[in-house]
Amino acid sequence: MRPKRAKAYKKVMQFYQQNYSFREPYQILVSPEFVLEGAAKKIDIVKALEEVVGGRVRLFISHCGIRDVRTEGPHRDSAIATSKQFEKRRCPHRTPIAGAECTGEIVGPTNQHNYCVATQDDELRKKLRKISGMPLIHISHSVVVLEPVPKQAKEESRDQVQVKMGLPELERKMIKTVKTKARDAKAALAPRKHSKNKKGKGPKGPNPLSVQKSKKTKVAAKKATGTKRPRDETQDGGAPSAKKHVGAANSS
Repeated sequence: MRPKRAKAYKKVMQFYQQNYSFREPYQILVSPEFVLEGAAKKIDIVKALEEVVGGRVRLFISHCGIRDVRTEGPHRDSAIATSKQFEKRRCPHRTPIAGAECTGEIVGPTNQHNYCVATQDDELRKKLRKISGMPLIHISHSVVVLEPVPKQAKEESRDQVQVKMGLPELERKMIKTVKTKARDAKAALAPRKHSKNKKGKGPKGPNPLSVQKSKKTKVAAKKATGTKRPRDETQDGGAPSAKKHVGAANSS
């Protein structure tokens, strides 16, 4: 894992530790499609999840999830071998249901048992994001990814800090209003700033140095168009030059 990504994941888990009492070993509830995707991408799920959360983990899978792993996917054998490393989480379903749905019911409306959830199901992730204090993990392009802290959870943690500081409710609302207005003003100015610095795209003109004629071409052009020096008259069989006439007069 890259140092920058590892640092970001460490901050995320510290946030959940400080505000929602998450502790090692982190309890991670794994849905069946996550196991199947990891088997397809040949990912060591246990090692990858330990790196993502930055500590020891306890991995759980529900009985409904085990059923899905055993009955679905072309990488069934590898997925079954991986799921055997997980602890079995009891669920109240006598008749098995879909593994993702079962995982959501185990978490519940408040995530009372401080589970992290590793899932590939988009609908389940969308549902769990509404729960504050809900670390979500998924696989993207053969990489295990920990989602950043939602804005809702950050705002709730700020409210809790302000309550501990003893701020009255009216003052807390005023602070929240001021921050919201500042955020909106910053967002409104962002496009204008971007449009000023934006460079026009399109084909560029040729390099002026490459367009100039070479020196050899210029010299050849001068030779072709330049005037020739007058030839000596004696060479053409004509009368002698003026200098020779003057010399003959002196000798006489």
